[in-house]
Amino acid sequence: MRASVIGRQFDVNVLTAVAVGLEERILAALERACTLQILVPCGANRYSFRHALTQDIIYAEFIDGRTRPIHRRIARLLERRLQCGEPVLEALAHHAWAAGDSRRAVRYNERAGDEAAAVHAYEDARKHYTRARSVVEIGSLGYSRLTLKLNAANG
Repeated sequence: MRASVIGRQFDVNVLTAVAVGLEERILAALERACTLQILVPCGANRYSFRHALTQDIIYAEFIDGRTRPIHRRIARLLERRLQCGEPVLEALAHHAWAAGDSRRAVRYNERAGDEAAAVHAYEDARKHYTRARSVVEIGSLGYSRLTLKLNAANG
């Protein structure tokens, strides 16, 4: 279930860092999920849900209050990876926002929006700016700044 919080594709190292339990139990659960054709391996230490709908259904089984702490742990792990130069900004932006971590959500979603806008990926830029703006106070300088960026991404 915790893998569904990470995303459709996930890294085993991220899963073991955020899941409670012994690594052997986690690996056994992953093997069982592959046997049941819920997951498929997709590279070294990476898995993917066979169908996006399966991930959505499993994720929906969580109560929001139970997913936020998991998103928070994932965001903190990804933040460390970002600082080491790994390209995890978009995932970090999502998990910070889903965790309800306003400070990180604004910082990383705005940064992801800026990067997307720089390469003319305006749909992605709008998504990130909208998320960032959703956690700042209406009428604040941050809200105004993000509104300007969102309007620019709308063309």
